[in-house]
Amino acid sequence: MRYILGIFIALLIAGCGYKPVSKITQDIIGESVYVDVIISKTEPKNSVWIKDAVKEGMVARLNRSLSDDKNADTSIIVSIKSLSYEATVYDEKGYITSYKAILNLNYKTKFKDGRVVDIPASGEYDFSVARRQKSTRYADSVISDTDKYEAIKEASKEAFDEYIANLAVKGYKNGSYNR
Repeated sequence: MRYILGIFIALLIAGCGYKPVSKITQDIIGESVYVDVIISKTEPKNSVWIKDAVKEGMVARLNRSLSDDKNADTSIIVSIKSLSYEATVYDEKGYITSYKAILNLNYKTKFKDGRVVDIPASGEYDFSVARRQKSTRYADSVISDTDKYEAIKEASKEAFDEYIANLAVKGYKNGSYNR
């Protein structure tokens, strides 16, 4: 009985035309993609880290090749709307032991046919920090560059996943997934 039910469900899914989000997105954006991140004047290092994470997502998750802006099927310009760190856990002495990085991005996507779509996306990442002893009386919780890099990278990945899902939904609704 389970065997028959399994076959029935498989045929139902196949018959409904199920298509994974990544496949829909690949069809929408084309083969080559240009990716750029508008460098933030306040924290330029973070912009570079975000750019690396977005490019990594395009290549690793969607199997798209990166191109220059003149030869690309799709051009994606990412801008940082906000980046903040929020304390989430304190120890018994009141020192911060964990933070949450909250990253809000805007993906301005220009397709080969000239259409431009702005898609906001956000990502979060929880991480712990090492407590550093300054003296016998005082201590502080410092976010190191390594912690920042890891937090921004992971939050960027989450924001990228949200962007891909939103892009697929917009493309599917507009019927442009067959391009």
